[in-house]
Amino acid sequence: MGSTQEAQKVAIVTGSTSGIGSWVAERLHKRGYRVAITGRREKEGQAVASALDASGNTAIYVPTDVASYASQSNLFKTVWQKWGRLDVVVSNAGPIDQDSKHNFALRNAAIDDIPPEPNTICTDIHYKGLIYATILSRHFMRHNPVPGGKIVVTGSLIGIYPCATFPEYCGAKAGVHQWVRTMGPISRLKDNITINCVMPGGVDTPAMPGFSVAFRPEQMTQRENLLSAYDLFINDEENIRTGECVEAAHDRIVEWGHPPYKSGAFAKRTEKVYEPWFEMVHGERSGLPNALPSPPHTGDRIIAVTGATGSQGGGVVNIMKKVPGWRVRAITRNPASEAAQKLAAEGIEVVQASFDDEDSLVKAFDSVNAVFAVTNWWEHLFTGKTQEESGLIEEEQAMKIARAAAATFTVEHFIWSTTPSGTLKTGGKIPVPHMDYKAKVDVRIKTELPDLAAITTYLYFGYYPQNMAFFPLIKPIQHPGNGQWIQAMPTNPNAKILLSGDMTVNPGIWVRQVLATGYKAYGKYANVALEKWTFQQMIDEWSAITGKKGVFMETTVDAWAQLWGPAGAELGAQFKFGEFCDPWEETDEFISPAELGIDEKEVVGFKGTIEGLKQLF
Repeated sequence: MGSTQEAQKVAIVTGSTSGIGSWVAERLHKRGYRVAITGRREKEGQAVASALDASGNTAIYVPTDVASYASQSNLFKTVWQKWGRLDVVVSNAGPIDQDSKHNFALRNAAIDDIPPEPNTICTDIHYKGLIYATILSRHFMRHNPVPGGKIVVTGSLIGIYPCATFPEYCGAKAGVHQWVRTMGPISRLKDNITINCVMPGGVDTPAMPGFSVAFRPEQMTQRENLLSAYDLFINDEENIRTGECVEAAHDRIVEWGHPPYKSGAFAKRTEKVYEPWFEMVHGERSGLPNALPSPPHTGDRIIAVTGATGSQGGGVVNIMKKVPGWRVRAITRNPASEAAQKLAAEGIEVVQASFDDEDSLVKAFDSVNAVFAVTNWWEHLFTGKTQEESGLIEEEQAMKIARAAAATFTVEHFIWSTTPSGTLKTGGKIPVPHMDYKAKVDVRIKTELPDLAAITTYLYFGYYPQNMAFFPLIKPIQHPGNGQWIQAMPTNPNAKILLSGDMTVNPGIWVRQVLATGYKAYGKYANVALEKWTFQQMIDEWSAITGKKGVFMETTVDAWAQLWGPAGAELGAQFKFGEFCDPWEETDEFISPAELGIDEKEVVGFKGTIEGLKQLF
C-alpha cells in the first residue's frame, strides 16, 4: 500500500470490526488513508476506530449491515459528507453458513412437515452485499476530484475448491469471484474504477474456532502475505489491473488469470459479450475490445493462410479452396506478386499483411475462423542474417501472428507450423536454430497466450522430397567423369528422417482434417507425414524413378559448411540431430493420422512426389 503518505485519500473497509477487515484498515491508516470502520458490532467497531485515531479525524466507525442497501447507502453518504471523496473500498464483510442446508435432523419428518426457511444471511452479506457495495462505490467514485477508484473484494479459495462443510459460503464466494471478473473490465473502461479479488486459504480469525487445531501452520495464509495481496491492487498507481482474482497462499501470491477454455472455441464464444444484448440490458454498448458488435457471419467459414504463396501455405490453399463450407483468405506481404495475382485470378481473397506489423495482421484476420501460421527462417538467413539472428526475427514474427490471432474473437482454431527443438531434445548438445526458434514459439504460445493455446494444433513438418529438385544443397549433381549422380550430405545414409511428402497437397490435407476433427485436435501435435525413410532409401527410389544412377556420399558437417556456408552448417546440425534421436517421435501429446481421419490413399508420399517432378531431373 505504498510508502508515501496519502493523507487525502479515503477508504471504506466493510467487516472491519475484527479479523481481516481490521488488519486491512490498520494497514491503510498507517499509510495515511482516512478509514471508515464498518460492521454490526458497535462496541468492537468503536474500539478499532479509536485505536486508529481517537479524535475521529482520520478514522471513524459507521454501524452498517451490508446485507441492507439502505444501511450501506447511509455508510457511503456518511463517509462522503465527512471527507468529500472515496478512493478505496474493501468489501470484506461476511460470515460462514449460519445453519445447515442438509436438514439431517429432519430425515424422519412427515411429508407435510416442511423444513423451515433457511437462513441465507451468508449469501446476503457476501454476494448481495458486494453488489450493493459495487453500485454505491461507483456512484460516489464518479464524483471524486479525479473520477475513479479501487474496489478490492475478499474472496476465498473454497469459492474455487468446494468444501462440503460450508456449502452456502462456497457458493456465495464463487459468485463473488465471478462478479469481480465480469464487472471489473467494464467498470474500469467506463468509470476508471477497478474491481479485484483476494482469495485467501485458511486464516486464523473469529469466523471459526480452533484454526490452529484444524490446520497446520504451513496450511494457513500468513497475515503479512494476505495483506500484500491487497497491496497488489491498492498499489496499482496506474489503476490498470481489474477483473482479477489472486490467491493468497501460505507465503506467496498466486495469480489465477482467466479460466482455460476447456472446450476451446465453444467456451470462447459462450463468454463473448454480444453488444446488441449488452445495450438492451444496460442502455449502452460495452465498448470491450473483443465484444461481438453484430451477429456473426453465417456464410462460409474463413481460414487465413499465412505464407500463402510459399510451400506450406500454398499446399494449404490448394486443398482448402476445394473444401465445402470453407473460404480461403490468402495472407501475403505483396499482393502484386505473380503468385498472389494467380491466387486472386482463381477467386481467392488475397489480403496484404506483414509479419513485422502486428496491426496489419489483426486487420487481415478480421472475421476469420481459423488461421494457418507459418514463418520462414531460411528467408532471413539468405538475406545475410546469422543463424541466431534469423531465429530471433522468426520468433518475433511468429509471436506477432499469434498475438493477432489471439486478438481476433472469431478465431476458433489456430494451426501453427513448427518443429521439434534440437537444443531441448539433445540436452543442448546439438542446437538447430531453424528448429529451435519455432519450438520456442510453442512454449511462448502456451505461457503467454493460454487462451490461444487452448485452441491451437501444432503441425510438425519434416523433410521435403521436393528439395531433391529445387534445393541446391540437396539436389543430386552429375559427376562429369562417370555420369553418375551424387548426393553428398553430412549424415549417415541409414539415418531415418520424417518425410512430409508432396508439399503442394499434404499440408492442406492435414489442415483440413485438423479443422474437421475440431476440439479433439486442440493442444495436440501432429506429424505431417506417413513415412520415415533413410537417405539411402530415398536416393535408391530416386534412381529407380528417374532412371539415373544415384550415389549417396556421406561427408562431414564442417566440409559441407565450407561448401555451402551457414545454410550447410544449419542443415548439417539438423541431420546430426536426427542421428542423435528421433526428433519426430510421437508421444501422448500427439494426435495420430488415424485419429485425424487421414486417408492414406490421398496422401502423396516420397515416391509420388518424385514421380510428379520426374521431368525436372
